[in-house]
Amino acid sequence: MKIDSLALKIADEKLIERYSNRLRKFGGDARTLGWDNQNNQYSRFEIAMKIVDFNGRKILDIGCGLADFRAFLKLKDIVPAVYAGCDINPELLGYCKNRWPMDNFYLANILVDDISDTSYDIVTLFGVLNFRFKEFDNMDFARQMISKAFTICRESVVVDFLTAVKDLKYPEEDFVYYYDPCEILKFALTLTPHVTLRHDYQSLPQREMMLVLHRHPSS
Repeated sequence: MKIDSLALKIADEKLIERYSNRLRKFGGDARTLGWDNQNNQYSRFEIAMKIVDFNGRKILDIGCGLADFRAFLKLKDIVPAVYAGCDINPELLGYCKNRWPMDNFYLANILVDDISDTSYDIVTLFGVLNFRFKEFDNMDFARQMISKAFTICRESVVVDFLTAVKDLKYPEEDFVYYYDPCEILKFALTLTPHVTLRHDYQSLPQREMMLVLHRHPSS
């Protein structure tokens, strides 16, 4: 079901306020984006790096936050041809622009804003789909975000989720959404037959899964 534009606007306003408050409280710390520490955050990026070659690619980082993925790439000596980040929060983007003045950052929600003037090899959505929305169905939101991301990539879309196959050692939280891996995989296969779904790595600290949609089969 297509998400109502007013509902999306209300949800965006709540998220902007949430993360602006966290930025004022934590600054350039992983906790601003809801991570307990940088090690767990970087572990997520490590998983993606094992599936996709980011070196020399044009990358769009949707929901870039503090551009921590850009920092990770530099730490790993991975040099993208282009790194661009987009986010709905202008304060987070201001931080990104000061941190990485040579890169490109856009204020945009890809469901309503046209960012198709530039094509990208790889599009990432790290942590973008985990927040539980009250204004609309999370699976509808996930389907539309992934579909839009896939239209603007030439090679791959990388997206991670909290999984409904929970880690029982971590208490369930009511402000995040846990996705059914079978439902996610079934949807991904409607877009491309070339799909990677990893559900085998350690909790970070909750159990996650990573989906990669490829335009072409792996070699």
